Amino acid sequence: MKSGIKSSLAALGAAVLLAACAGPRYGDVADRIPALEAAEGRIYFYQPVTPNGDKVAQPAILVDDRKVGRSKSGRFFFVDRAPGEVEVITATDRKERKDALKVPLAAGQTRYVRVDVAGGRQVLRLEASADEAVQAMKDLRYWGAGHRDREPLRYE
Repeated sequence: MKSGIKSSLAALGAAVLLAACAGPRYGDVADRIPALEAAEGRIYFYQPVTPNGDKVAQPAILVDDRKVGRSKSGRFFFVDRAPGEVEVITATDRKERKDALKVPLAAGQTRYVRVDVAGGRQVLRLEASADEAVQAMKDLRYWGAGHRDREPLRYE
């Protein structure tokens, strides 16, 4: 009996710790995300929750051949870049010599790259509608960009 209670408490403790590791939801922190510098553009990467999304590989996402983060089901992150046409690709697609997604980015502009799962792999798609992207991101959790590009979020 005591071992059953101990096991239950251990499982509960593990669940609490895992929940604490999850980042804040976009809808809860959107107004606290650092403002975009006037001379830069911002790109959000987001992957809606998908069935079996956690079982799919989480390849690195590269912007202009530089790793900026990893895609994960139910998560989002963002990076700020100088204006111009940026090339976005997953490490898997780069290894297989597939074409990068070209994202035109103007100073002060925010773009959204949706990561969908098709055939067991991530597919990058530029979202045309900012409103649709923001709506899709509302319940997604902040995953953070790569350490060089990570922006601290104040969500306490």
